[in-house]
Amino acid sequence: MVKPCPKEMKCDVELSSYAIRDAEEYKNFCDRQKDQRPQAEEVIADIAEHLTTIHLSRCGRGKRCLYEGSTPPEGFPNNWSGASYCTSDLSIHKNGEVHIWDKGFDDEGNQVWGTKAGPYEFKPAPKSKYDDMFSPLNFSAPLSLEKKLDKAYVIDDQ
Repeated sequence: MVKPCPKEMKCDVELSSYAIRDAEEYKNFCDRQKDQRPQAEEVIADIAEHLTTIHLSRCGRGKRCLYEGSTPPEGFPNNWSGASYCTSDLSIHKNGEVHIWDKGFDDEGNQVWGTKAGPYEFKPAPKSKYDDMFSPLNFSAPLSLEKKLDKAYVIDDQ
């Protein structure tokens, strides 16, 4: 969920992520015909518990990014693959790329999952890959943002 930051926060955008109840149902989502994808009401029903919130701020002049931010240093609780908490750093670049660096840590502070060399890089997909991709998900958002993100992304898992 993307929404403006609360006024008392020193950020521009709040990005919250949630687990999906049945991840198998969403595998190869973009490669399926529209009638083979979960419909909007199914998507809403499949949203499970809150995972993380990242607070993003506009990047300063001269930087490659438009927005950047991270979770609080203490992260969020997480129990995947031996982790006890996780952190995320995210940046949205002027060229349309999204870079995210998710890491899970155990109780001793050792990293137990996530990339170590750098972030995952999501690059804009060719237009033919995302035509009408999200049309079944076109339900009204509770808040509108000043600028819509109109690109789809593919992962570049180096």
